[in-house]
Amino acid sequence: TLVDPVYWKPAAQIVQYEMWGPGIGSARPVTVVDDGASHIALYSPPRTTFISRGVESYKSLDLPDRIELDMRMLDPDEGEFRKKISPDIHALTLTPPQSWHSVMLFWSSEWQFKHWYVNLQSPLRRVHQGVQLHDYVLDIVVRPDMSWSWKDVDEFEGLIARGFFTSEQVSSIRAEADQMVKTIESRSPPFCDGWEDWRPNPCWPIPHLPSDWLVGHSS
Repeated sequence: TLVDPVYWKPAAQIVQYEMWGPGIGSARPVTVVDDGASHIALYSPPRTTFISRGVESYKSLDLPDRIELDMRMLDPDEGEFRKKISPDIHALTLTPPQSWHSVMLFWSSEWQFKHWYVNLQSPLRRVHQGVQLHDYVLDIVVRPDMSWSWKDVDEFEGLIARGFFTSEQVSSIRAEADQMVKTIESRSPPFCDGWEDWRPNPCWPIPHLPSDWLVGHSS
């Protein structure tokens, strides 16, 4: 259910739903760092328990098999929800309102900054228990020295060929990707804002999914 854009307070625990087609692909508990007119910032600590409908061996599949699985997973009844543990890294996600991207920062468990990550995605939708997005596969990895590279281009092109995206989506994704490259190369916000030095409040507990995380969503 859509809700009015009432902002969450810092330290609130919400759920980030990553949709795949009409169904949920994953549900991840996150802590709100900041939520306002310029962005929503969400934090995920190392080794957080989340729910995913994906398969364990996805990354080990070759490209044609990954594309085939991506298409099958458009059926919300395909696969089963499983508990998973996030990697041993800190993750901060910055998402401007109505944008087709989020910018992520990753640190080691000891807070050594690893890299930035631009995720191409649908604009966030606010729902009762959190936020909802569709991942659009194409990504940009930005190293600490601000050099960058594309990620998952083959999978993105393969899904285009299978009709996974509408032509309007493809145009929007490509336009957003081009704009983000300009943002990276000009070191414009958020890449110049000092987020690499950000740290969470040590009093924040590890976020957990609420027992009713699936209520009101397709399954």
